[in-house]
Amino acid sequence: MFHSAKDGKGRRYVYVNGNRIKRVKWANEEQGLVCFHPNMRLSKKSKRKGEIYTRLLRGKVTVEFIKNEASTTSTKATSS
Repeated sequence: MFHSAKDGKGRRYVYVNGNRIKRVKWANEEQGLVCFHPNMRLSKKSKRKGEIYTRLLRGKVTVEFIKNEASTTSTKATSS
């Protein structure tokens, strides 16, 4: 299944070979591919061209949906 940041399915964790990857742009479980932004400081290749620096990982991709995220954030906000 293909997952991207703007597909409307909610937040999720992405793992490649059991390692959690942050700042994922898109992931494909069937093909075993993950595109991500490795470092925030290197986020722009060229400011004039607007290119974004990304890396491609290959391996066993697992996607885990975050359950009850809205309820946990609302309880944290109300309990403070």
